[in-house]
Amino acid sequence: MTSFFVSVGSNIDPEKNVPACIELLKQGFRVANMSSIYETNPVGPAGDFKFWNFVVELDFGLSKVELEKKLKTIEDALGRKRDPQNKFSPRTIDLDIIGSDGWQDAPFIVIPFAEIAPDHIDKISGKKLRDLADACGPYGTQIKNTKYFA
Repeated sequence: MTSFFVSVGSNIDPEKNVPACIELLKQGFRVANMSSIYETNPVGPAGDFKFWNFVVELDFGLSKVELEKKLKTIEDALGRKRDPQNKFSPRTIDLDIIGSDGWQDAPFIVIPFAEIAPDHIDKISGKKLRDLADACGPYGTQIKNTKYFA
């Protein structure tokens, strides 16, 4: 079984879409760990509504490609609409496998990721997640512990 870390975000009805997403994740995967949920300001032209962000660790027996397909199915089930003109558009739910370069400068990913895997070493920077999170400084507000949704 392979573990994947997935960043989850919503800024359209997150009070409804985040619990629904968590339930669908639990139905489709073995959920090994979930961070707290953080409320953060949108990045780029993502609208005026704040995001709810968290990271989940999923154990999955298939490939990354298969996982991406299953995650897209969950996004579609929750009404995700993609705007090819604006990759920052508001969204009901956004599920991204944390992988290559780019996420290390995104506090809305780094901070919840470090919460559940503080000693995980980022392959790009060579730093522990706790150190990357400390470099982010204060960001967002922890609004819910995901145990609330268990």
